[in-house]
Amino acid sequence: MSFGLPSAANAETWWLMAAGKFNQAAGSTAHNWAIPTNSEQECEFAGQKFLNGQYPNTIGTKARGYVCVKGK
Repeated sequence: MSFGLPSAANAETWWLMAAGKFNQAAGSTAHNWAIPTNSEQECEFAGQKFLNGQYPNTIGTKARGYVCVKGK
């Protein structure tokens, strides 16, 4: 038996690896996301949108970050 990968998991996929947390207090919950995109440009655009977005209950861009990684 074999399993096929979804088309988003091909060699041309760029992954937006994003992370954020609610505040800098000890024990604050951090969240991580891995989101497939179709190109490096799309990934960077989405990453900048994530960084510059207005999100309630966060401490701004100090609490968020991202990196784009090319898939295998």
